[in-house]
Amino acid sequence: MEDALSGPQSDGIFEVPSLRSLVVKSWERCHTAGLRREDPLRSVVLHDAELREKREQNHQLWQLAQTELKELFSQVAGSNYVVAFADRTGTILEAIHDQEFAQSSASRMVIPGSVWQEDIRGTNALGLSLATRRPSVVDGHEHFLNRLEQISCFACPVRDSQNKVVGVIDASTDARSRQRHTLALVKLAAVNVENRLFRSEHAGALILGFHPRQEYLNTTSAALLALNEDGFVIGANGSAQEMLQGSDLSRPIAFESLFDARFSTLLQEVLTRGSAMVKDHMHSAVYFTIKEIGHLMRYINKIHFSTNKSAAFSTAERKTDAKRKTSAARASTDCRDAQVLAQLERLESNLAQGGTLLGWGPKGAGKSVISRQLFSRIAPEAPVLELDCALINEDNYEGLLFGNGGRLGFFEPEYVSTPLTSDPTAEPNEMARVFSGKVQKSAKGMLYLRNFEKMPELMAEDLRRVASAIEAPDPDMYKFHLLLPELMVFATSRDRTEVLAEAGSALSELIAETPNELVVPHLNERLDIDYVIRSAASSIDETKILTVETVRLLNQYYWPTSIRALQRALRQILRVSTDQYVRPVVVEPFLALHADDVQPCPSCSDSVIKRDKCLTIRRTWHINDGNVSLVSRKLGLSRTTIYAHLPSDD
Repeated sequence: MEDALSGPQSDGIFEVPSLRSLVVKSWERCHTAGLRREDPLRSVVLHDAELREKREQNHQLWQLAQTELKELFSQVAGSNYVVAFADRTGTILEAIHDQEFAQSSASRMVIPGSVWQEDIRGTNALGLSLATRRPSVVDGHEHFLNRLEQISCFACPVRDSQNKVVGVIDASTDARSRQRHTLALVKLAAVNVENRLFRSEHAGALILGFHPRQEYLNTTSAALLALNEDGFVIGANGSAQEMLQGSDLSRPIAFESLFDARFSTLLQEVLTRGSAMVKDHMHSAVYFTIKEIGHLMRYINKIHFSTNKSAAFSTAERKTDAKRKTSAARASTDCRDAQVLAQLERLESNLAQGGTLLGWGPKGAGKSVISRQLFSRIAPEAPVLELDCALINEDNYEGLLFGNGGRLGFFEPEYVSTPLTSDPTAEPNEMARVFSGKVQKSAKGMLYLRNFEKMPELMAEDLRRVASAIEAPDPDMYKFHLLLPELMVFATSRDRTEVLAEAGSALSELIAETPNELVVPHLNERLDIDYVIRSAASSIDETKILTVETVRLLNQYYWPTSIRALQRALRQILRVSTDQYVRPVVVEPFLALHADDVQPCPSCSDSVIKRDKCLTIRRTWHINDGNVSLVSRKLGLSRTTIYAHLPSDD
């Protein structure tokens, strides 16, 4: 071994600079392979045809790695570096040199097609990572071959979801230019390739991210699990395999075998609140979030959603058929916003025996849909009718509301107390057959009045009487109450202050006497906007899948008319998309995200990462009409950070 560690003019190992044990073992392998330190470099470079074949064999991985190589190069460019990606055999498939390194003799060695296995090139970081399956640093003098002492290199293996090394990311530089932070950048690039590969390998599956610290869920250090519709883990990235050491992840395993929560209840909690905390098999707390929702729309729609956290993680089954019926009604909801769901929980209790409700929210926000969801919890099979008050005037409202009998026939006690049928247990709609107005047609159901602020004053006065009868039923008027809606909703897209300022006395009193309110936020302010986007796309074409980047792009766009605008855009996008996976390149032409006047700050122009972050902030600020608070919430950044990237005059 001393011969291996000494040059021809050396007396032995003691004249070699101090070596780390990892490097010593590598030198031993090189000696066993028949190499000598003074050997010339063997020129092992594939021909063009062989290199093309290698790239084709690793096409997907090669494509994913190129993106990260460019990002890594942007971080070390100008520091005398070359960055490279090699396959599992140590063959470099891609390399990017900066100008300074390209002028060095070393640049002629690190080229596409060159092979860097230890038994060919001696000790080097790329070959060492392949041999040890670990990140590696090899300084100039640590190279086994003397002719490589002028460079230092940093490498990190890339693993697939089966924990097999499929490639290596490498960065090499002049030995005098070594920078200690380079290995961290190389490791980050390798993790990004692994995560991209993991998502690609498990396209269509639900992918969950977890980490012991909640604030790390959206970082590259988050562990990833892929699950099928039955709740079995079918894949785990490198971080997940490290965190779940001792568990057999080589075959599908039930989620409950790894964590102390049911898969369905965890998914419910994450969709409702964005993240959830459970205990792993070592009884340590970990936090979960969703990274990819995959093909699971139908499965997710079967989950019982609740805003009560303890109820969400209860393992007790529903005890009565009534509760199961309520669960089924809730499961059909299209709303996953925790704040809206909290309102629905409260209103469900308040309106259990019927009542009236004011619905506030911008145009197209989904007030009608969410009101229907609320009513489905109270009376799942009852009729629902809608009436647009913008189409009503003092001349036609009476017939529309009360039918042929008019308001006099509807309200006069002696008329309505006359038996309409000999069977007192007859269904309400049968008893109301002689009436044709919206009020009677919605008997024991829901009457939804949109644009209520536009109703005539006489109509407002009559509806006050109807609302009063719904809110405070008179036992002596049993048959009359059978002709009333169970729930009457007054909805508007106008601001409350504006409505009250313009309302007449009858309408003002109607508003004041309506005890319940539902406030629906604009789509861009919904906490479940990602789910709404995916749900809307699935309802249009369930064969198409929006990628995470596409959903993020749609999330950032400001939808002027909320859900309606989103649905129109999705219909166009899905119509022109020929691929199963809808990617940003298809979406961007439909969105105003890339205005020519949006440019990065001067201080952010010199780095790809800084430039992209700055452009994202400025574009999001631009399309959200300069609403800094909304931009801060959507991007998860502080307002101070947002302001730092805005033009100085804003």
